[in-house]
Amino acid sequence: MKKICRHPFYSIQVQNTGEVYCCCCYWTNFYSFGNIFENTFDEIWNGEKAKEFRKQFIENSYKYCNLDVCEPYKYEMVPELISEYPKQIEFSYDRRCNVRCIFCRNEKNKEEEEYNREKEKRIEENFDRVFFPVLKQAEFVELNSAGELFASKHSIEIVKKIIKINPDIKFKIISNGILFTKEMIDKLNLTEKMYTVTISMHAVTEKTYNKLVENGNFKVLIENVKYLSKLKNKGLLQNLQLNFVVTAYNYKEMKDFVKFAKKMNAKAFFINYHEQINSDELRKKLDISLTQHPEYNKLVKLLKDPIFKDNCCSVNDYLLKLQPVAKQPLFLKNLFKK
Repeated sequence: MKKICRHPFYSIQVQNTGEVYCCCCYWTNFYSFGNIFENTFDEIWNGEKAKEFRKQFIENSYKYCNLDVCEPYKYEMVPELISEYPKQIEFSYDRRCNVRCIFCRNEKNKEEEEYNREKEKRIEENFDRVFFPVLKQAEFVELNSAGELFASKHSIEIVKKIIKINPDIKFKIISNGILFTKEMIDKLNLTEKMYTVTISMHAVTEKTYNKLVENGNFKVLIENVKYLSKLKNKGLLQNLQLNFVVTAYNYKEMKDFVKFAKKMNAKAFFINYHEQINSDELRKKLDISLTQHPEYNKLVKLLKDPIFKDNCCSVNDYLLKLQPVAKQPLFLKNLFKK
């Protein structure tokens, strides 16, 4: 049976602009099916743009996919008949967050923050009208790859509303883990409604974590991950994934991160530092996947370790394709000095 990525036939992602994608907008080179403020949902889900995007999977052309970060032809999923509504909805528009990862967007830009807040507000005001009919048919809802679900009163209220209109719904939650406490889970009645939880950790030591995450709390994070691990061990959580954005500051902890994930009965997922970089100067310091970086070859050598082939580990395609380069000249090393 032919392998075809399920996402274009199965899911949507809603951004704060109102644009609708079938999965991560970076992975689809920002190919949008439509805009919730300009198109009806039927026009988005069954329109010409959606049909054109799906056609590439039938033809094996993948001309709209970003093949540097995704390999859709490797998926072991096949599309069901396209239903009236998508089975999975990802809301990726609420950018509120309680921490700031230094490799993420620059929230210190107040003008950008206010601009995005206005766009978010427009979606919030139209949420019930636009999404309630769709949510009644959905099987999964994913929250929140744009910010932190538990730092937003709006997103917390959305969880309550979704459960009310669709008691059988399952959640796929992306979080930095700080506010993801047992008390919060109990408060929202999420214990038996979580399917997948993804925690952005990026480190296994407090010292390294504090270099990468501002306003975080490593000790609280570890305790919350341990509780989620207990839920996974009890069969109340299908998947637990711990994300690690690879940088020059944390790459030496990658092997220990795999060991920690295995101990937590979780999957360690390593991602290269790429699209959300907020300055060229910072990239020079942090992006160890650049061939010019003085520690680039050390990363390439590290990735050859058998531990990264463990079943509890996944390394994204970009990192797997890195190849060693000739030793960098001294002037490049000086250029990249921290």
